Amino acid sequence: MTRNRSRLVLFGLMVFLAALGVRLLLRQEAGADVWKVQTGVVNDYWNTARLILAGGPGSLFNPASPLADTNLLGHPPGYPILLALIFRFFGESSTAIQLLQITLDALAALIVFLIAKELLATSTAIVSGLLVALSPQFTWNSVLLLPDTLSVVPILLATYFLAKAYKNPRVEFIIVAGACAGLSCWLRANALLLAPFMLLVLPLLFRRGQRLRFAAALLGSAIVVIAPMTVRNWIVFHRFVPVSLGAGQTMLEGIGDYDPERRFGIPNTDIELMKMEAEELNRPDYYGTLWQPEGIKRDRMRISRWLGIVRAHPAWFLGVMIQRGASMLRLERARRISTGPPVTYLTLVPRFVIGKIQNLFITAIDLPLILLGAFLLFRRGKTHALAILLIVPAYFVCIQSAVHTEYRYVLAVHYFLFILAAVSLTWAAKRFWQIRTRKAVA
Repeated sequence: MTRNRSRLVLFGLMVFLAALGVRLLLRQEAGADVWKVQTGVVNDYWNTARLILAGGPGSLFNPASPLADTNLLGHPPGYPILLALIFRFFGESSTAIQLLQITLDALAALIVFLIAKELLATSTAIVSGLLVALSPQFTWNSVLLLPDTLSVVPILLATYFLAKAYKNPRVEFIIVAGACAGLSCWLRANALLLAPFMLLVLPLLFRRGQRLRFAAALLGSAIVVIAPMTVRNWIVFHRFVPVSLGAGQTMLEGIGDYDPERRFGIPNTDIELMKMEAEELNRPDYYGTLWQPEGIKRDRMRISRWLGIVRAHPAWFLGVMIQRGASMLRLERARRISTGPPVTYLTLVPRFVIGKIQNLFITAIDLPLILLGAFLLFRRGKTHALAILLIVPAYFVCIQSAVHTEYRYVLAVHYFLFILAAVSLTWAAKRFWQIRTRKAVA
């Protein structure tokens, strides 16, 4: 192993262990608080996992199985399948789930390091990885019993292999990138259109003779990975549902969020939405669940109603999308590691230091660093690197802003924006060192 490769391994290991340690510290003090977040959704995932464990993998494709219930179609099957595997070997252990998620999110920090190293300087890569490692937003979400941080890992891998393909144009890298984008959809459906959206950056990265082949490979591999879910939904429900239900619900409730005067008559909660449908359609049985009875039909009706509002008020909706897109640039006020009395005094100093650092992860500091980092890359002529780093944030700003926005839906955005912040920090450190050196010489 060469000296440079050894240093790269050492730096990567440092980033991974830092991320792992920070997340383990937060898990230690969070305790039962994680059960207070999205409790109903967590219970749905666990109940689905129990059914998969009881019936086996084949029950997912059995129309007579308890899994053939549109109430269970509100989320992709990947996370319940993962939970079923954990339950099989470790029992219904929230500890095992958290340790897996913490480890994979620490791996996400390492992947960010590798993406930045592929495109930028090693110093920037180290700072990028450490920002992800220390971020309270990612740390908190990684200990929750939800698939949000897990779904980011395949997206990061897709971007990493896209960056590798840019440096070494091989169709194998593009195939893996598309497959990873598709894999994310097994955990959350938000990345369903990510592979097609990535096609936009291919003309900038590759020669004319490579573009069509790479585009077909990227899109084809994503479709192949997503297809089993689509086929399963057709076999079980006899309807074309690419991944899961929920688009219509989130679209309409997203309208309600930005219409406080209720001029469109659209509510912004599940309970109110079910009540509205039951009353308007004279179907009392619609009140109680979003997806039973006729869940697929109802979700398509919601999408149609959403489209009608968008077509009738395009300027208003464009303003909503801009507000949602801007909100994605803000850092969530997430739980930080406490600087108070620790669970064990062995962790007193690490908690105090990390807690103080995490207090700096606020939008007022982060956003200027991101904007400066983007400007510096553009000025240095690193437009290809900038395009690769911004393709995922641009996807969520353009696509997710049309649907509905919660911070956990768009977690992937800041994994990439932290790389731009790292560009600014390393530039500032270098400038500070140069000024100090000149003064010392003088």
